[in-house]
Amino acid sequence: MSEPVSQRCELPTAADLLTALEKRGFEYLDVDDHRTFVLYSEAVLDLQVTEGTLTAARTCTVTSQGFALWVNDPDPDAVVADFCTELVAAADTDRC
Repeated sequence: MSEPVSQRCELPTAADLLTALEKRGFEYLDVDDHRTFVLYSEAVLDLQVTEGTLTAARTCTVTSQGFALWVNDPDPDAVVADFCTELVAAADTDRC
């Protein structure tokens, strides 16, 4: 299994990340007001808000937790970076 990879995502203004995830069709499982697990590109990602809450986030950290068994040679750096790019773009349309 690949080592976990983390990336910090900064949003220009507070955004509702849960709405952004839903609009993109990403499945997620809430843990609390600051954390959710997201299924993205055959990966499980741990999204933790570091400033704000999931419904009004300014910054968050995304960490790869693992990949589906059928994924050969996963690239966690690329997956986390792509997810952060998509999240910031989606959140830009779902500002609080």
